[in-house]
Amino acid sequence: MELFGYSVLQIGGELPTLAVLVTGLVLAAARRGRLPHRARTLMLSGIAVLLVVGLLGLAWNVAVPHLLDLRWAGGGTYRQYRLFSLAVGVLWAIGYPVGLGLLVAAVFAGRPVAAPAADWAGWTPPAGDDEGQPDPAPQSPAPPVTQWGGSDLPAPPATPDRT
Repeated sequence: MELFGYSVLQIGGELPTLAVLVTGLVLAAARRGRLPHRARTLMLSGIAVLLVVGLLGLAWNVAVPHLLDLRWAGGGTYRQYRLFSLAVGVLWAIGYPVGLGLLVAAVFAGRPVAAPAADWAGWTPPAGDDEGQPDPAPQSPAPPVTQWGGSDLPAPPATPDRT
């Protein structure tokens, strides 16, 4: 009875993670039109890998006490247990980062390319009451634009009010 309680505890601990992964898999498959093809493929692959790794880890954690009980009662070797444990550990250690990496790649593959910054050098002021008046100063070329759309140059001094 004690092994049954351990198994229920392991399943209960892993169930929320598996529920989230299955929900994500269903949503990604059902809502195909909301994601670009490449992002959807990466997302489905990442969720599938994480789901397989989670189920493998859960199966191993549930089976270990039963295997150890049978092995020692039946005269099995500890070496076989170590090899199985090592194999599951290696698969988990490789599968989890791969699945998570695929999910992260899906996030970035689904992002649209940023639009170019607005061309403020071609901006003209709206028509106002000084229409037809000569410009008070000649226009200088547009200052170099930084990464965020600002300028490296200090702001020009304010022009005096001509009213």
